[in-house]
Amino acid sequence: MKKLFIILLLLLSNSLMAQESKIETSNPRINNPFGIMINFGGPSLLLSASVDYYVNSNVNIEVGTGFIGAFAGAKYHFNGEQETKKWTPYLGLYLTHIPRITFFNSVPPRNGFYIPVGIQYMSTNGFTFGFELAGISLENIAGGSPVWGALKLGYHF
Repeated sequence: MKKLFIILLLLLSNSLMAQESKIETSNPRINNPFGIMINFGGPSLLLSASVDYYVNSNVNIEVGTGFIGAFAGAKYHFNGEQETKKWTPYLGLYLTHIPRITFFNSVPPRNGFYIPVGIQYMSTNGFTFGFELAGISLENIAGGSPVWGALKLGYHF
């Protein structure tokens, strides 16, 4: 009976200690999930700023605003679960809104989709760089190019 009690006590203490230990990982998307980005091009067409968050190592959600418009969406990073992967290709879907522009002529507000295909580098300390090409579909636009792109620089922590 005494031996059984000691064995149970050892097993219980071992399981309690196991719950307190933190699992270390070298995956930068898990270690640095929250980010701030500067986008040259992208869903708001010119310069914009955005914040993003990795829900898990593959799924990233992003919200931003720029000189012309606002956007929100998500990206799926292929191979994002691999700990040693600093470069990850991705595919995304964003909703974008371009408000009424009245510089020299009146352009009505436009809503649409921005579908990027790109690659992103994230270092272990959080520096982030990305490049993407995207299909863009805006309502009430005539003669615009359906292909767009972006250069993204930022930091994740």
